[in-house]
Amino acid sequence: MTKVLGIVNIEPSYVKVEGIEDYRPISASSFMGRYRVIDFVLSNFTNSGIYNVEVQVKNRPRSTIEHIKNTDYNINTKRGKIRVLYGEKPVLNEVYNTDVASLTANLEFIEETDAAYVILAPSHFVYTMDYQELLDAHIASGNDITMLYQNVTTANEDFLKCDALEIDENGKVTNMYVNQGKVKRAKISLETYVMSKKTFIDLIYAAKSISALYSFSDALRDTFEDFKVGAYLHSGYAACISSLNAYYKASMEIKEAKQLDKMFADKWPIYTATNDTCPTVYKKGAKVENSIVGNGCQIEGTVINCVVGRNVVVKEGAVIKDSILMPDVLINKNVKMTKTVVDRLAIVTHVKELNGTDEQPLYVKRGDRI
Repeated sequence: MTKVLGIVNIEPSYVKVEGIEDYRPISASSFMGRYRVIDFVLSNFTNSGIYNVEVQVKNRPRSTIEHIKNTDYNINTKRGKIRVLYGEKPVLNEVYNTDVASLTANLEFIEETDAAYVILAPSHFVYTMDYQELLDAHIASGNDITMLYQNVTTANEDFLKCDALEIDENGKVTNMYVNQGKVKRAKISLETYVMSKKTFIDLIYAAKSISALYSFSDALRDTFEDFKVGAYLHSGYAACISSLNAYYKASMEIKEAKQLDKMFADKWPIYTATNDTCPTVYKKGAKVENSIVGNGCQIEGTVINCVVGRNVVVKEGAVIKDSILMPDVLINKNVKMTKTVVDRLAIVTHVKELNGTDEQPLYVKRGDRI
């Protein structure tokens, strides 16, 4: 592959995953009972032959660093590495904690690479993509910048506050605006961009010179008169994990067979940290339907249409439906639960019924005892 630097960007200000982000960035959050959200973008890079990757972290870097350190993303360390970077200067106000500020703080690492191109990808999106195809299309087009996008028919409900694109008949991006959910159909940016390293650095400096609050997305909005900006269509599954509801909805969607087939192809492995625990034990009387269950669990009750992380215990008589149980959760006897997200190490024992909704799933805090 042409020398490429992969950069995993920090989440933008519109990403607010209530509760979960109190303990770790969404990129390091449990997903599908086994993975972390960041595993998808990092696997995209390494499966595409991109072995020099920088991961920008906005807040609470510990969980991201530990997970990446313990995961083999199939990188030959003689040819590349994954470097986790974060701004070391204190931020006076959260509005200053932008991706441009993070990239600027670590600009020397970008400038010193001998890569000809940069692919910037988000830490809060889940999709699979061969970036070699994206790069080849970018080079063939002669564009200065190429943006990855998805045709969406539920933009009034999903991808809210994400960037949407206006694209002309020649495949050129003519405008970028924020999706406010006013229309169903939109061309949603997957916040993945490819460009030369020089163009990338120029945009960082341009954003910084205009406003201390500018994001990289803001800088891109100013480029359409000065650069040739093209678009490349992604046709597989994609989800933006920008809220608790979006996290819940993506988890419920992706476990369905038709989406699993798209996301988990034999030739496109999703790498994650290994966990050598015993197989899940299903006790007599247990009932499990349409669910993903991690290893190391003990299931005695009923689990229907759920995502269950590793080392979860569901006691006899408990009935869990349409819910997400993160690793190391204990659900005691006779608890009834629907549309609930239970964070790690929580114990549900004294409350016998918990109910959320599709629009507002109930959240149980990490380590809570209720």
